[in-house]
Amino acid sequence: MSKLAIIGGGNAAVIHAESSRAVAGVQLIGIGGRSLGRARRVAESLGCEELTVAEAVRRADMLVVAVPPPDVGEVLAQIPPDRALIVESPVGVDSRCDPADRPNAMLGANLLHAPIPRRGLAAVNDLGEPHHLLLRANAPRPAWHTAGGPHSGVTLDLGGRLLPVLLAAAAQPVVEVSARLNLQGGVDTAAELELRLSDGRLVRARLHWGGGPTTANLEAASGNAVVSLDLWPSPVLEVDGAETASDGSQQRLHALGFVSQLRRLAAVAANRATAWPELSSGFGTLRIIEAARLSARSGRVQQLD
Repeated sequence: MSKLAIIGGGNAAVIHAESSRAVAGVQLIGIGGRSLGRARRVAESLGCEELTVAEAVRRADMLVVAVPPPDVGEVLAQIPPDRALIVESPVGVDSRCDPADRPNAMLGANLLHAPIPRRGLAAVNDLGEPHHLLLRANAPRPAWHTAGGPHSGVTLDLGGRLLPVLLAAAAQPVVEVSARLNLQGGVDTAAELELRLSDGRLVRARLHWGGGPTTANLEAASGNAVVSLDLWPSPVLEVDGAETASDGSQQRLHALGFVSQLRRLAAVAANRATAWPELSSGFGTLRIIEAARLSARSGRVQQLD
């Protein structure tokens, strides 16, 4: 039996805690943060202990770090580098962590583990090299967000969580980034990103904090077919306008990949699998986000090494 502890006390922590109940061989032993009291009510509602970071590190075999981006570096500094863990995206830009030193750390990219999105990415791959690839997303401004500074903006919030899916669909390295940002009080609340791939194609992302429900969709097209993949609120795959797969009847945390992601983490903790996606991919996404901000400020395309 693998023992799981979750560091954090917000919605993301609760989602991971609830997902753990569906993973055989995993026992949730606690949830908490840097000091006792912050997550007591959440821990009681989940029927587990409230733990400090030090207690979680001492007692658990595997960890989920689900704290706001500004706090990620401080938490990771307290966790041994070989520990099996998930760092929920977006990863803080000043995280005191060299991903190369954490071979058992996974980026929290649940949609890459989700059944229908995985089928959708395979369908995009079957298009060959689609001439059209677009990610669209809208969500309310998150509670963890603070005004200004490196941890702000829709490019970090929605971009940090959804760009890994777009990059998986692109299947090529990004070499150039250009962006237009809508700023309110110095914070980007809407963004249009253009990413040039190493094969010369352009892929795009349109991200927005606004009213209405949270939605996310990936659209790809070649000369022969069109693939539309709804990522949120419920995964749905359409090819040439016909629905081919839907997880509407499946338990939501399974459908969105949270259960499969924890199952992978348990296998990593037991030395039966390697960490995927690697934490370094989250830092690669941050490079794109930072390049987008520089492009918007300067009005020039930014090159990536």
